[in-house]
Amino acid sequence: MTPHPLSTDAIGRGVTLDNWADAPHNRWTFLHLDEVLRMQVIQASPHPEPLAAEPDPNLLRLATPRYDATGRITGHTTGADVLADTYTDGFVILHHGRIRAETYADSMLPDTRHLLMSVTKTVVGVVATTLVDAGWFGFDTRVQEIVPALGESGFAGATVRHLLDMRSGVRFNETYHDPDADVYLMEHATQWRSPRADIPDTLHDFLLTLPREREHGGTFHYRSSETDALGWVCEEATGRPLADLIHDYVWAPMGGEHTAYVSIDQAGTAIADGGMCATLRDVARLGEMLRHSGISPSGRKVGPSWLTTDTLLGTEDLRSAFAATSSPTGMPGGHYRNQIWVPFPDRTTFLALGVHGQMIYVNQRAAITGVKLSSWPTAQDGARFFDTLGLFETLASALTRSALAAHPAAIKEKR
Repeated sequence: MTPHPLSTDAIGRGVTLDNWADAPHNRWTFLHLDEVLRMQVIQASPHPEPLAAEPDPNLLRLATPRYDATGRITGHTTGADVLADTYTDGFVILHHGRIRAETYADSMLPDTRHLLMSVTKTVVGVVATTLVDAGWFGFDTRVQEIVPALGESGFAGATVRHLLDMRSGVRFNETYHDPDADVYLMEHATQWRSPRADIPDTLHDFLLTLPREREHGGTFHYRSSETDALGWVCEEATGRPLADLIHDYVWAPMGGEHTAYVSIDQAGTAIADGGMCATLRDVARLGEMLRHSGISPSGRKVGPSWLTTDTLLGTEDLRSAFAATSSPTGMPGGHYRNQIWVPFPDRTTFLALGVHGQMIYVNQRAAITGVKLSSWPTAQDGARFFDTLGLFETLASALTRSALAAHPAAIKEKR
């Protein structure tokens, strides 16, 4: 096994493979992950997408609801208070493509790359659907047709669509802070934690140990293993590493201004479920591309033109499959499609989410894209999630009202 790249600075701070994601270390490590884990570079775009700024200094002074862990409103404070109380490292919100508010913690700069955790899944979803659109494989392609080894695992018989929507029948426990949960065992396999003699030492070998516990295509269950298997399918079908696919199909055409990173295991396999690190504005560019249904604001095609519509509409059984899950979602009436969360029925709002407080918020109807990058001390926190979502909803409503008041005729005509 090759040595792990813990930097001298990381070691001096007391960072180890077993504590880097824990508080208080994660306030530093999430912004310096290339000093903790193995990384592969995702090159910047040769043509960065411009982002205009029209900041409103009063926007974050607006009152916004505060919530408890069940989603019940407990009071109101300002948006600035929400950001301060929820371990925010970087925050930006755009309206019609223009930055209206942007703020950073003292530890983060505009060119700092922040760990995205499972927001990475949405990037992989864009790559996979783009490969479907280009004819590399189909939604109904069985995964073992591309990766024969998966035919000897619980993934046998699962389709690309099952993985995209997390509806395979593979058994995988995603209970956070349970040291025996599969999500943590997989971290030992990928060297996100110290190696264990009883756990395979590569991501692919670990995935092959997962059994099937139910029929494919049934209830939604949130499982990071689905995205890692999907990443394997994308790499095997094209013969190219995931970092290159992300660059060619996402980062370059969307106009990513800075290089990004993706964590890899000792075999060089990208951790597709949560290993990306990127700057705040580049994550906003990703959200803007999705808001524009696969087109960058300057008109460059990025993902499939149908991706956003397909994600929002889903299928007839998608909501019932989502409602039947044992995974906590906090999104009654919502669904999950193409590695993207749709929290509200009959609305044009969708989310990319990562543990410890990462969120992309896109509201097509209000022309809003927002990003919050955080370092919560715990992987999940219901109150902080609802506070963040509530803040984006508050700002979306305020910006829409402001635009309507300033240009009522234009808004009416656009509708």
